Amino acid sequence: MSGSFSRYRPGTQVPHEPQRPSSSPPSNTFVSLNIPQVDILRPFSDSMTSQLPNETLFAILEHLQSNTLIPVLRVSRRFQAIAERILYANICIVETLPRSSPVPYATACCFKTLLDRPHLSEVVKRISIRWQTESGPREQYMPYVEPVLETMNRALRSLTALETLELAFGLSGGTISSRGILEGCSFPALRLFSLSGVGRGSLNPKTHPTPTPPIEWFLSETPSIQHLRLADCHETLELQPSDLPFLTTFRGSAPTAASVLPGRPVQLLSLVGHEFVTQRDLERIACSSARIRWLDLSSMSVTPILLRDISRHLFGVEYLKLKLALRHTLHHALSGISLLAGLTSVLGAFPELYQLDLSPTNIDAISPGNAAEEAQLCTTWARGCPSLRHIVFPSKIEWILNEQDMWIPQAGSPPSH
Repeated sequence: MSGSFSRYRPGTQVPHEPQRPSSSPPSNTFVSLNIPQVDILRPFSDSMTSQLPNETLFAILEHLQSNTLIPVLRVSRRFQAIAERILYANICIVETLPRSSPVPYATACCFKTLLDRPHLSEVVKRISIRWQTESGPREQYMPYVEPVLETMNRALRSLTALETLELAFGLSGGTISSRGILEGCSFPALRLFSLSGVGRGSLNPKTHPTPTPPIEWFLSETPSIQHLRLADCHETLELQPSDLPFLTTFRGSAPTAASVLPGRPVQLLSLVGHEFVTQRDLERIACSSARIRWLDLSSMSVTPILLRDISRHLFGVEYLKLKLALRHTLHHALSGISLLAGLTSVLGAFPELYQLDLSPTNIDAISPGNAAEEAQLCTTWARGCPSLRHIVFPSKIEWILNEQDMWIPQAGSPPSH
């Protein structure tokens, strides 16, 4: 959900969400530190850097890429101590787990290193783990990943300075327990928490009757969370009114959002799942203690009917990002980009709408428009929604309303067809 909207109205305060860690290969993210020191670079180190304080060296080295920083570990003990603090401050692991090799070796190596070198626990600020698994039954994975998850839990218990924790295991339908991963952990500084690939997810309850393991206990024990992502949770959560008092952004299904948002200061909402959202869920979502100004619907197929329903409850939305379900034709007599003209009356139901981002919409579903067609749509939509100032089309071309009330394509936008 971070980075959901590219620009914001000047002078507005955006609920800040930490940027996602880089998805660089695991080998460039961490390294086992049982490395014999070598003297090849030591003369350079002694002659050029012996007078520099550690703070200066840290400021220099922190700008290096991980794969460039790893050889620095071999320069000297001083360089190793500084470089490892940088390497382990932001841990990002992305690894593929085919059925032929289902052991998450990179994850196991990383957390074993954290256990073997306990002094690193105070430097780790961000952890992002993403496993990419093959479809099909999950039983084959469990014997291989469960020991790694146990090691992960033991390491996480020591990371009390952690600020961001993103866990995407890709094993929905399996028997992974969130309690087994997070039991005994205390993160007083945690601001962003993301969990997916655990429990039933969006799978059919008839074939997967076991619900997603409870996560409420962890959320209750971590009041510092400001940004919460539960993309695979499709159940309601039983939270106490005092839980998550600082929650600013939320990403998840509509039923989960309806149980989380009431009474909490959420301003940025990203919904995932099906294109049907009940009126009851919308009513509950609208009970957040702060006005929802940023609405991201790019992870679900949105119909004009759904937009109309949303506008009745979240009429204060200023920034709207969505993926249109164009198979539900807006007007059967229209074709190509002119289909989008049917949005005029719907957009008019959002009296505060400032930015409309249609870039996630599948451009194969409509023929690309040229600059004249897009400019005409901008003018048409603005008549129905006078607050509109910024539009991004499925072509990724951005249009801005200038001070002369003329719609101008943004510099650097892709060329029109």
